[in-house]
Order: sequence, then C-alpha cells, then structure tokens
Amino acid sequence: MTARSDLSGVDSADRPHRQRAAPDGTSPTALPSVMLLCGASSLHARKWAVALAERGHRVVAASWIGAEPIDGVDLRVAPGTGQTRHGPWGAVWQLVAAGWWLRRQVREARPDVLHVHSVGMAGLLSLLAPRRPARVVTPWGVDLQSARRSRFRRWVARAALRRCDLVLPTAGSVRTEIVESYRIPAARTRTVSWGVDDRLFALRDTVTPSSVRREFGIPDDATVLFAARTTGPVYRTPEVLRAFAQVAMTRLDLHLVVLTGHRPAEAAAAQAQRRCVTEAQELAERLPGRVTVLDRSLSPEDTFRLMRASEVSISVPRFDQRSCTVLEAAHAGCRLLLADLPPYRELVEDGLVADIVSGPLEAALAEQFLAARPLEPALRERNRRFIETSESWSRQVSVVQECYRRLTADRVEQRRGGVSR
Repeated sequence: MTARSDLSGVDSADRPHRQRAAPDGTSPTALPSVMLLCGASSLHARKWAVALAERGHRVVAASWIGAEPIDGVDLRVAPGTGQTRHGPWGAVWQLVAAGWWLRRQVREARPDVLHVHSVGMAGLLSLLAPRRPARVVTPWGVDLQSARRSRFRRWVARAALRRCDLVLPTAGSVRTEIVESYRIPAARTRTVSWGVDDRLFALRDTVTPSSVRREFGIPDDATVLFAARTTGPVYRTPEVLRAFAQVAMTRLDLHLVVLTGHRPAEAAAAQAQRRCVTEAQELAERLPGRVTVLDRSLSPEDTFRLMRASEVSISVPRFDQRSCTVLEAAHAGCRLLLADLPPYRELVEDGLVADIVSGPLEAALAEQFLAARPLEPALRERNRRFIETSESWSRQVSVVQECYRRLTADRVEQRRGGVSR
C-alpha cells in the first residue's frame, strides 16, 4: 500500500531545494538534518542518502561496515571495521565499541532525525544512541523474518521499534505485523513504498532489447527468464535453478539469467551466496548457451536494461516487502512470477498484473516456466501506468521528507512546552 498524497505541504518532487517557507510565510526554515544508521554498502541505503542530500538535507551516514564514499554525504564508518573478531567476546567488545562510537557521532553531528535502516544490526546499535534526535525506523524484511526464529533478534527488533517516533515499512502487511505483533501504535506507523527511480522512466523507451542481449551474450531469439533478485537461499535461488533444469530440454527456447547482486557483509551470508553462485555456474556448464550467470554487481540502470530485454522476471523470496526490483521489472514490461507472499498479493490487489506462484515452489516454478510467454501489450501498459502513477521514487522521498519535518516540528514544540520524552 503506497503512501497516499494526502500529506499537506509535500514539496514538489521534481526539484532539489535548500529551504522551506515557514507556515506563516515570514521566514524560511532549514530542512531537517538526517543521520542514516545503516550498512552503507547497501544500494538501498546509499540511494536514500543521495536522494536526501540532493534535496538539500545535511546527511550523515553512520555505518558499522566499510563502504565507498557517497556523493554529497558525510560518511562515517565505525573503527575496527573488517578486523577479525576473536570469539564471542570479541564480537561483544566490537559491538560495545561501535555503540560508544555511534553516541559520539550523534552528539557531534547533532542531527534532527536519526533514521535507522533495519532492525537487525542497525536496530541493535540504535539502542545505544542518544535520545535527542527524532527517531525513524525502516524495518527490513529479512530482519523481521530472522526475528521470528530468534528470541534475541525479536527482543532487539521490539526494543528498536518501541524507541522510535515513527516506523516506515514498505508494505501494508508488514505494518500490520508491527502493530499487532510488536504492539506499536498505528499512529506511529506509515506505509511508504520505495517505488521506482524516476530516471528509469526516461530510460525505458531508449533501451533496444536486441542490443542488450548481444552485450550480455544472450541469444536474440530466446525467451528470457530473469532471476533478478540477489543470489542466495533467502531468494530461493536453488529452487529456481532446479525448476529450470527440469524444463530446459522441453522448452529449448528458454534462457535463464542469474544475477549475483550485492555481496553480503556477513561471512555466513556471503558463503551461502557463493554456494548458490557455484550451483548456477555448474548448471550453466551442463546446459551450454542456456544459462547466463552474472557474477558481479550491476548498476540499477544495467539491471533495468536487462529487465527490458527479458520476457519474465522471477521473485520468489522467503519474505519480502514492497520490492523495488519487482516494481522495476513491472515497469520494464516483464511478466512477473512472484512468491505467494502478503506484500505481493497486496500489489495485485492494488492493480499490478502478476502471476502468484503457489504450492511447492520448485514444481510450481517448473510449471510456470513451461508456460512462459511475454506479457500482453495491454497488460504491460497497465503495469507501466500503475508504476508511473503511484510508485515513483521522487514521490516516496517527498513523503519521507514531510515525515521528517513533522517529527522535528513536534520535537521543537515539546521542548518549548517543557515536555521530555
């Protein structure tokens, strides 16, 4: 459920700005300064940081893992990043050190808003941050899934959520879970889709699919199945590979593209991803010319170009919210094969055209692959209108900006009235 445009005073999304007019029109007020507490190597976190900086916010990205510099953003990385931890006590010591480092960064930067990206490591570190800034939390789907299996992770998620002023999930079903399972008041939540980058709207009609296929070594006459999510167990890559292997000799026109995607910072996740990539490479060797494994990260633009050159996009994770990748594939014109998850069903209810894959995943995918065909032109156009009307990235950034403004204004009023939180 995308955030609606019922917020009074939301600025135009089409131009950056440095100041806003005060409500009485007498003097301008500076935009709230923002500290993003995040793993700054994440493409999602970097995208948010750049978008806010381009609109005139002072943005500090506080990261517990190393990352490349971000244009226009003050990137601060916790000391000791990348060092070997010796046993559980070494991990505890590193966490405590990162917590004290974060407290110092918040006090030095004095942000108006601390935006915590995830209730995993970011959520844990946020428990040690000073309470002065208004606090926003964006829970990531994988962290909530992990919290269902671990008592400690659930405690961290609950503590991080309860200490915040506003929770911004990207799907209505996740908002419901936060309200019902974590007992967060509904008034302190708002569903905000991350949408599709507006730059991709302009790119869409400039892409020549045949040229893209030649660039990546994909046969021009193939029916392309694009596994566009990051390779790994959470995105069910092994099931996708096995389903393709089942039907490959029946549908000789099918060609599978596997995207490695972002490399996890955590050693266990990185190792699991490597195993999945190896499995994909072995399948490519068994089926010469039928499988393309892109064992590198692609830019968002190149990923979108591949979507434009594909007939089908596959997204069957174990858990998800309102995925940018799914929305981008819809805008690109792909037929969507989606796992039977509440956020994906919401998308269909909201008007997106997609095929929900239910039942045992491997068998259900094999059946869908056998019947794979391009999406009809009228349905492609319907998805395009849906994305461009309600899912533009600039619109979502404007909504979040307005949330920041209201939270900081409330904090000012509380201080004036002598209210302590």
